[in-house]
Amino acid sequence: MKQKIDALVAKDPYLQEFLTWASQKSSSITTQPKDAAVRAFYLALSRNPRIAPHFSLATSLDQGMFLDAALDNLLVESAIAESQDFAHFHVCADALSNILGIVLDLGLYKSLQQLSQELPNYSQNQERFRLWFETSYSTWAEQLRMTVTNYRNINHQWQFSPEQEQMLQRYYDANQLLLDCLHSNCEVTPAIRQEIEATLLLPQKELEDREWQ
Repeated sequence: MKQKIDALVAKDPYLQEFLTWASQKSSSITTQPKDAAVRAFYLALSRNPRIAPHFSLATSLDQGMFLDAALDNLLVESAIAESQDFAHFHVCADALSNILGIVLDLGLYKSLQQLSQELPNYSQNQERFRLWFETSYSTWAEQLRMTVTNYRNINHQWQFSPEQEQMLQRYYDANQLLLDCLHSNCEVTPAIRQEIEATLLLPQKELEDREWQ
């Protein structure tokens, strides 16, 4: 089952690149939740940023995951702010301020702090805010996106074809089925169970490297 599942996406270079990115993100996590669970989190987050609030329990286990979820959600909210709604923009600015309170990387902190200082003051009137929005917001939002991508390696603009989306869904569902089987009364040794769980959602190259090891 594991070999058949991995073969579903083995021949698609773009999907392999996607899995490689998720594996790299899971390797960068400093605490020790199961790597496969971390890979699943980042694969899901990159396909649907709106799932971030539903991962509150998982992200509470690791500061890096929590930060990535918060930053990804901020980018989504910032995109919505194109409506020029002052109240919504206020929410985004507050979210950025809260994120600054949990950033440990000095370079990322300074970059986000500078972006925060570029925002118009809340005490400014609506007209001045609208002028800033029309002249500066798109540049500011792009700088925010590039900062998050460069420092946290998230929010890549993955562009999947309908066929690739369908294949990814089949791949996810098949991995979930395999996991359900492992947690049932199937007769496998603890060593095999551990190896299968450790290699869920890995790109083909890493699977082959593990075989040689």
